[in-house]
Amino acid sequence: MKQTPSLAELQGRFFASVMLEDDSLEDDSHKGDSISEWVVDNGLPATQRMQIYRHIIENVLSEALETSYPAIHTLVGADFFALAAGRYMRRYPPKTGNLQDYGAQFPVFLADMEEAGTLPYLADVAGLEWARQQCYLAADVRSLAEFEVICQLQAVGDASIRLTLHPSVQFVDSAHRIFDIWRYCMRSDSERSDSGRSDSGRLQLQGDGQPVCLWRDGAQVAMQVLDAPAGLFLQAIREGMDMQRALGRVRDEHGDYFKFDDFFNFMVRNNMIINIKTTEKAP
Repeated sequence: MKQTPSLAELQGRFFASVMLEDDSLEDDSHKGDSISEWVVDNGLPATQRMQIYRHIIENVLSEALETSYPAIHTLVGADFFALAAGRYMRRYPPKTGNLQDYGAQFPVFLADMEEAGTLPYLADVAGLEWARQQCYLAADVRSLAEFEVICQLQAVGDASIRLTLHPSVQFVDSAHRIFDIWRYCMRSDSERSDSGRSDSGRLQLQGDGQPVCLWRDGAQVAMQVLDAPAGLFLQAIREGMDMQRALGRVRDEHGDYFKFDDFFNFMVRNNMIINIKTTEKAP
C-alpha cells in the first residue's frame, strides 16, 4: 500500500501539474507516482480535472498580462501574445496571490524571446508599461508644495542635499521611441487606420531614443519624454545620489547643456518631491 503524500507534497505537485504540466511526484517516497493517482475521478478522469484547472489558471494569468501590457498585445497580436504568455507563465510562475504583482519579468522575457528578435523595441515598450503600472499602484504620499521646497532649500543653505522623490516617480531609458510607440498603440483601431493614410500620422520607429519620466497626477499616470541630461539626472536621483554628485555625473557626460533650473521646477510643479534633506553639514 502506498504511503499517502503529505499536504505540502500534494500542494507542490498540484502546482507543478498546473503550472509546469508535470504530473509526477518526484520525492523519494513517491518517486514516479502521478498526482492524478491522488485525485478522485468521480465521473471525470483525474487528468481531465487537472486540465480544467490548468486552462482556468492559464486564462487568468494571460488576461492579467494583457491588462498590464496592452501595447504589447497590440504590437504582436493575440496569437503571439498567447504564445508568449504561456511560456512566461511556466518560466516565471506567480509568487504571490496578487495578480498586480504578476508580470514584472515580462520585459526581460521578451528581450530573450527568439521569436521577438525582429522587434528590438518590444522589451523597452514592455518596460514602459510595467513602469506605468508601478506608478499607478505606488503609495499615496504627500508631496512638498512649492513654498515648502523653497523653505527647505533655504534651511539647508550650501549643504549637499538629497531629494526624496514621490514613490510614483518612475524612469525608463531607451534607445527606441517607446513613448511614441506606446501612444500609437493606445489609439483605437480606427484612429490607427486613419493616421496610417498620411506620412505624418504613421508610426515612426527611426530616430533618437526617448527617456521617459512617469509620475502620478491625481488618479492618472502622466508621462514626459526627457532630454538625455535630464534623464541622467533623474536616474541618478532615483539611485540615491545627492544633487551635487548627480549634477557632476551629468556634467561629465553632457557638459553644461543640462538646464537644471527648468527641470527642478518641472519636478516641483508636478509634485515629485516629498523631502529635502542634507547629506553633510555645510562648511
